[in-house]
Amino acid sequence: MKKTFALFLLMLALPAFAHPGHDSQPLQDGLLHPLTGLDHLLMLLGTGVLAALTRRSLALPAATLVAMFGGALCGHLFGDVLGMETLIAVSLLVAAAAVLLPARQLLLAMAMPVFALFHGWAHGVEATPSAFWQFSAGFVAVSGLLLAVGFAVGCLLRRHSGLQKAFGGGLLAGAALVLAG
Repeated sequence: MKKTFALFLLMLALPAFAHPGHDSQPLQDGLLHPLTGLDHLLMLLGTGVLAALTRRSLALPAATLVAMFGGALCGHLFGDVLGMETLIAVSLLVAAAAVLLPARQLLLAMAMPVFALFHGWAHGVEATPSAFWQFSAGFVAVSGLLLAVGFAVGCLLRRHSGLQKAFGGGLLAGAALVLAG
């Protein structure tokens, strides 16, 4: 069961770091982007799960969403930053560690908005300047939904430590795939 769940998580999205040139259908591209990048998908779901596991209501997902949009603005205004892709991959390792290490869960969960800043930064860099606002509206909307789905999953996982470990293992495997890519 654990291996099947981890495999399911890995098959939800294709690995993708950047998809430059979101100008032909920017709203649609923004809506799809968090679903087509394994790094973004797992970070958002993982943060939602951590919010539920640490009983932090929706404050952590809200802070993550705000940080992500703030990062997108920075990426749009200032361009690429050195080490951004590495920090994005590390965010999955931190989320996995938080799920797998309950004693450190709250501390590690609180780092997720910081990492979300870099996820958003990547969005801002890859969005075509003339299409930034439409693209951002799409990715923020779907990111919020994924955080809410993660929170709902986390509420269910609170009662099942074995599934929590499987989810953490899926995040860890996802991080390995992102780092390998």
